[in-house]
Amino acid sequence: MVEPLLTVALTLALIHFVIPLAYYLYLKTMWFRKPWDVKRDLSYKLRVTVIIPTYNEVTFVESKLDDIAGQEYPRGLLEVIVVDSRNSDGTLDVVGRWAKAHSDVRLVVVRESVRRGKAYALNNALRYASGDIIVLTDADSIWSSTKTLEDAMSWFNDLSVGAVTCLVKPVNPGFTGIEEGYRGFYNIVRVSESKAWSTPIFHGDLAAFRRDLLEGIGGFPLDLGRTLFTTPESLALKGGDE
Repeated sequence: MVEPLLTVALTLALIHFVIPLAYYLYLKTMWFRKPWDVKRDLSYKLRVTVIIPTYNEVTFVESKLDDIAGQEYPRGLLEVIVVDSRNSDGTLDVVGRWAKAHSDVRLVVVRESVRRGKAYALNNALRYASGDIIVLTDADSIWSSTKTLEDAMSWFNDLSVGAVTCLVKPVNPGFTGIEEGYRGFYNIVRVSESKAWSTPIFHGDLAAFRRDLLEGIGGFPLDLGRTLFTTPESLALKGGDE
């Protein structure tokens, strides 16, 4: 009885620890320090639609809107869409007051009659978007600087780039060294994967897509429940780098 259990334990250890560690070491050694094979241009500007899906985000939504409005990006090239997925906590009241105080920012509210999940909300917003680049961002996330959007757009100067995401760094004091280590581990993996070809993992803090490519795959998938995994995977399979 002991031998089968030991075999199972060793197999699980191999799957969950040894293989991921070997993959990490391979990527870090072979790809992480290589230069990017992408032609960036910080002066490159496209029309951008930033979509914020919301469901009872009254605690965060104003800070998120301030975060976007504080970006050093041309107002004439920036549009914000807030999706109301049946909020019941006053989120829309906050958005309305914010919009009145920031008339220089084009803001559109898309109201859903039925809450059906994030992918449906994003596809509803996509119908009203005017940007060449579609940026998704969660209401409870904060971008690291006022140049985050400009930096993200600079990658699209290279036509081989179909989508861009961010690295995630915990900022709340409650996060532990374990969490920081976990994020650091996966940030190295994501960057290395991108340099090798593309990464299949995107983050809700900032995920940017070329609109024409996004529409070319039918928008955000409704049937898999992994919007920020399956969407970049589909774009990569069509030939775009991430």
